[in-house]
Amino acid sequence: MKRRHLQYGIGAAAILIAAILAAVYLAQRPTQALGILEGNGQVRGAEVTVSAKIGGVADIVAIREGQAMKAGDLIAAIASRELEARLREMRAQAAASENLLAELDAQLKVFDIAAEQAKAGADVTAGASLHEIHRESEALARANAEVAAAEAQSARDGAEHDRFEKLLAQGFISKNYFDEVATRRRVSEARLLAARRAREEAQAALEKARAASGEAAIKAKDVQRIAAERVRTQAARATAASQADAARARVAQIEAQLADTRILAPVDATVMAKLVEPGELVAPGRPLATLTNLKDLYVRVFVPERDIGKIRLGNPARISVDAFRGRAFSGKVTEIAQQAEFTPKDVHMQDEREKLVFGVKVAIDNPDGLLKPGMFADAKIKVDPNAAW
Repeated sequence: MKRRHLQYGIGAAAILIAAILAAVYLAQRPTQALGILEGNGQVRGAEVTVSAKIGGVADIVAIREGQAMKAGDLIAAIASRELEARLREMRAQAAASENLLAELDAQLKVFDIAAEQAKAGADVTAGASLHEIHRESEALARANAEVAAAEAQSARDGAEHDRFEKLLAQGFISKNYFDEVATRRRVSEARLLAARRAREEAQAALEKARAASGEAAIKAKDVQRIAAERVRTQAARATAASQADAARARVAQIEAQLADTRILAPVDATVMAKLVEPGELVAPGRPLATLTNLKDLYVRVFVPERDIGKIRLGNPARISVDAFRGRAFSGKVTEIAQQAEFTPKDVHMQDEREKLVFGVKVAIDNPDGLLKPGMFADAKIKVDPNAAW
C-alpha cells in the first residue's frame, strides 16, 4: 500500500513539473507582434545557366566563382584554329569569285561599246567601199585590243594556276578550289585563242574589203558575232555571280560559328558556379557557368492559411540573416501563391500544427550585393500600416 502511494506521488510530481516547464516555455517564447507576419526560407535569385553552342576544347576559361560580370564579358572560349583556317580558305574563294565577276562585268562593257561601234559603222559605211575599208580597220583594231586583253588575262590566270598548284601540293587549299582556278585558266586560254582567230578574221576581212565591196554585210555579221559573244559572257557572269553569293554565304556561316566559340555573359550577374576548366572537351549544350543577379534576390516564406488573407502585394518587409546579425534588409511582397500546399519539410512554422500554407515571394533590396543565394533568412511582413517593426 505504501509503495502504491509512493508511485502515485511520483507520478503527480512529474505531471506538475511538466506543467510548470510548459508554462515557463510559453511565458518566455517570443510573441509575434500585432500587424506583423513572420516566416523563414532561403535567399534565392534568378539563375542563368550559360552553355556552349558548339563543341570543342575549352581554350580559355575567364571566370571564377563570385566574380561580378557585365553583359558581354567573356566567360570561356572554345579552340577555333580549324574554323579560322576554313574561314581564310572561304575568304580566298570569295575574293577570287569577286575578281572573276568584276572581269566579266568589264568584258560586258567592252562588248556593249563594240556592238554600238559596229552597228554605227555598218549604218555609215553601207554601200561605200571607202567606208567599208575604214570599218574593217576599226574591227581589226578591236581584235588587236581583244588579243592584248586576252593575253594579259591568260598570263594572270597562268601565274595564278602555278601558284595555287604549289599551295595544293602543300595542302593549303582544297582540290575543288584548285579545279576552279584550273578552269579559269582554260577559259582564258580559250579566250586568247578565240581572240587571235578573231584578229585573223578581221585582217582577212580588211584585205577582202580592199579588194571588193560588200562592207555592209560584213559589218552585220560582226555585230552578230559581238552579240553572240556578249550572250556567252552574260551566261558566264551569271554563273560567277552564283558562285560569289555561295562563297559569301559560306564566309558568313563560318564567321557565325567563330562567334559562337566565344561564350559571353548574357546579363549583368555574379558567377555562382564555374562548371568547366581549361583543356576540357565541351559538348554542344553543356553548361559552362551559372550566373545570378545579386541585385534581384528574393526569399519565399510560407504563411498559414488563416493569415494569407492579410497579405497584399506590395506589403513592406524586413529580412534578416545570420551572417549580418542586427541588420535588416528591406523588401516587399511581389507574389502570393493562389493555391495552398503542405508545409515543406525544411520550413519551420511557429505553430507546428499548421499543415496547409501559402507561398509568399518577398523581393529583397540588396544594392551592395551582401546577400547570397542559399543563405537562410527570416522575414517579417507588415500587414498593418500602423504596426511597429
